Amino acid sequence: MITALATTAALLCGMIPQLAASASAATCTTYYISSSSGSDSNSGCSSSAPWQTLTNVNATTFAAGAQILFQDGGSWTGTLHPLGSGSSGSPIVVSSYGSGNAPIIAGAGAAEAVYLDNQQYITVENLEITNNASSAAARSGIEVQNDTSGILNGITIANNNIHNVLGWWSSSENEQPTNSMGIAFNLSDSYTTNGWNGVTISGNTLTDDDAGGIYVGSLAGNNHGIDTTGVVIENNTLTDVGGNDIVCVFCQGATVQYNVATDSGYRYSGAGFWTAVSNNGLWQYNDISDQWREAVDGQAFDFDWDTSGNIMQYNYTHDNPYGFMEFCCSNSAGSTGSIVRYNISQNDGAANAVFGTLGGATSSGTTQFYNNTVYMGPDDNGAVTGGSANGSNMYFDNNIIYDLGSGGYSGTGTWSHNLFYGNHPSSEPSDSSKVTSNPLLVSPGGGGATLASAAAYELQPSSPAIGAGELISGNGGADFFGNSVSSTAAPNIGAYNGSGVTPTASESGAFWPLSEGTGSTAYDQTNDHNTMTLGAGASWATGDTEPYALALTGGSTSYAQSTAPAINTAGSYTVSAWVKLNSLSGNQTFASIDGSHISPFYLQLSGGVFAFTLRSSDSTGASYVEVTGLAPSTGTWYQVTGVYNASSHTASLYVNGALQNSATFTSPWAATGKSSIGRALWNGADVDFVNGDIGDVRMYNKVLTSEDILALGTGAAAYFPFNEGTGSSAYNLIQNTAPADFTGDAAWAGSGHGSSNSVALDGTLGTTAFSPSAAVNTAGSYAVSVWVKFTTISSSANNTFVSLDGNARQETNISPFYLQLASGKFTLAERSSDSTSSTLTTITGPSATTGTWYNVIAEYNAGTDVAYLYVNGTLAGSASFSSPWAGSTTQFGDAVWAGAQVDATSGDIDDAVLYNRVLTSSEISELAAG
Repeated sequence: MITALATTAALLCGMIPQLAASASAATCTTYYISSSSGSDSNSGCSSSAPWQTLTNVNATTFAAGAQILFQDGGSWTGTLHPLGSGSSGSPIVVSSYGSGNAPIIAGAGAAEAVYLDNQQYITVENLEITNNASSAAARSGIEVQNDTSGILNGITIANNNIHNVLGWWSSSENEQPTNSMGIAFNLSDSYTTNGWNGVTISGNTLTDDDAGGIYVGSLAGNNHGIDTTGVVIENNTLTDVGGNDIVCVFCQGATVQYNVATDSGYRYSGAGFWTAVSNNGLWQYNDISDQWREAVDGQAFDFDWDTSGNIMQYNYTHDNPYGFMEFCCSNSAGSTGSIVRYNISQNDGAANAVFGTLGGATSSGTTQFYNNTVYMGPDDNGAVTGGSANGSNMYFDNNIIYDLGSGGYSGTGTWSHNLFYGNHPSSEPSDSSKVTSNPLLVSPGGGGATLASAAAYELQPSSPAIGAGELISGNGGADFFGNSVSSTAAPNIGAYNGSGVTPTASESGAFWPLSEGTGSTAYDQTNDHNTMTLGAGASWATGDTEPYALALTGGSTSYAQSTAPAINTAGSYTVSAWVKLNSLSGNQTFASIDGSHISPFYLQLSGGVFAFTLRSSDSTGASYVEVTGLAPSTGTWYQVTGVYNASSHTASLYVNGALQNSATFTSPWAATGKSSIGRALWNGADVDFVNGDIGDVRMYNKVLTSEDILALGTGAAAYFPFNEGTGSSAYNLIQNTAPADFTGDAAWAGSGHGSSNSVALDGTLGTTAFSPSAAVNTAGSYAVSVWVKFTTISSSANNTFVSLDGNARQETNISPFYLQLASGKFTLAERSSDSTSSTLTTITGPSATTGTWYNVIAEYNAGTDVAYLYVNGTLAGSASFSSPWAGSTTQFGDAVWAGAQVDATSGDIDDAVLYNRVLTSSEISELAAG
């Protein structure tokens, strides 16, 4: 973020740069350097007579067209600083030759590993560059310096692997980190007219670089004209860079595209991709996820101070807790004339807002947000908009806001033809042409880690968003997916402008929360592939785990059904439902799938008891197995789960998470008909109608574990099994929050507590499993259970293994609770408010040892104002605590203090279960038993 006012200087045309002074003149066209077979007494002019060290390279002034080639597999220590400049069409090229691993330039703590000083027309490519040291300081991987009063041209940085650059920056010094990045272009602040022309930064991989990734600007960040032109930053991959990902300051018409950034910003402040004192830039086709911040900013994008005419389009951002974008820094000198269009945002803004600090858009120009698609998952407490938007000149048109959380809107703005679905807070903007029905996205919440995965946000053919938008002048002509956007016909609402996409069948099954509460449709939240239609006799009632449930009368039209099977009943599967019965007479089937004549399974009430009944073929004469359980009472909610394991040929029934009985069954078969809730099929006719309420129905094409079923059956608010073993996300089985994405060096451990896997953390800050949603509401009663095994234990530091972040809108924000080791002992620390000066309440338990799995439970009872800590099922202590407050995002492996990450854990975490209530003694015992 630029914090000082930029003083724009006039462009002085024709000014000639002062280029680097000569050392020794070059005598060859191509130079070779080999660390293994070279000698500095060689000519360096052939691969058979290469130089050996950097000494000759740094002492030579190279001519235009020269090539400086380092042998693959070689390694050099210190700063590479070749002298001389190329010319237009004949650049000096620093590259590699041979085969094998790229040559390594290891700065070893120098100010720069590769340095260009007042030079132009130079390409640096195909190198591996590091610059590690014992302590952080201002240092870069590649630094390009312009200490002239003019424009330097033709610098290309391409296809380099730049990693482990231990730079440093402090925002309190009011300087920008243009001398401490993976790739740094620094303008001397001694001049106001200097700049760059024709800069290409392409195809580089930047990993673990501080204080950030790529920065084009100056230390002071002001007192320059917008004199840098022809900048293209594309196809770069940035992972775990300390602060900013990509920044372009003093840039006219920069193009920043096709870059991927993830798990960054954990050590320094700043946004992901941003620009300041720049005009007419194009920021497109970028993929940004898990962007963090040390104290301030943290959004994926930022149009900052003194910018004008910039376009942000075709970007996919996901799981960024501080939001998709912000404007900075005031409505008098911030961003003017910005266009934000055809972007897709998934699970951004949970700790702040999707569109933040809108007050940074100036009142002197128009700001447009149109045809964006925003998805906010359940329990997302973030706002959609934040800051004080200027109502007269900020326009929101044709956007889909798919909000399953609880956040609202701040500021004003003018809204037209937007689609609002899910949460409708009182602050929802006035929009006379709004649409409020389900947009029928292909797979809401289903975007993954690539731009291509954003296809989850295409529309289905029957979507009400198709053709429902308003025409926008100068709309760019194409949507996120490349479909044309007419200049004369009404477009779709959202980032997709095609005619609709028919989803493929779900492999994961189906999940019907039955939380709509109105209308005759119940949506499958896995991907909307198995939408249920309510029969005429079905209505809505108050739910248990969800706000609403289906209300069924036992009549012949009182049920809900889809048009297709949600699972393959010829293999392993799991079916579950929450039920509350009004009557206990007859057979009542809660969930089933139709065959041609009967159903393959019946999750039901049979003879007054819960039962899971399986039939051996599609015939009324088929043999069957009935697994029975407890006898329910009317008016009470129960969670009923049936599991068929095709490998062991076993059918099992669970009630409220507890195993009732199991039986052998060897003849499963695939039903191809409708999925139904509240009825079954027998002899080709609908039967077994339910008289009662049904909520939260799930079908899986797999066997759920006993831990999974316990979490479902006891009404957990969230459950992270940590058993995927592949990928970089751990999913919440309850499906009401975003996944926990791995950040930093988090990885799969390969083993777990009683399961095949867990998440392994190495104890470094920024290494966590992080969900940009509040997995539990810490303003009321709650409980958190987790299994943890420590690799190292500090006798003096804290190691927090579960926490939530505070409201993240201030630099003093902290975590509401810290479930941790403190000086080697299990501890629950509660804080009375979101401030470092808040009152601390602690409960201390036994000491831990390395290499041992522990079950640790933190619990707060809002009814009695008492907090509890359990270790392996035994009460370790309790304390009075009367000031709970709601956190935001969820962290496994560290916590937040004063707006920064702290308390990193070294060890493995498994089976994290969170509840919005206190636990019973038997539940505590079950969780501790694993």
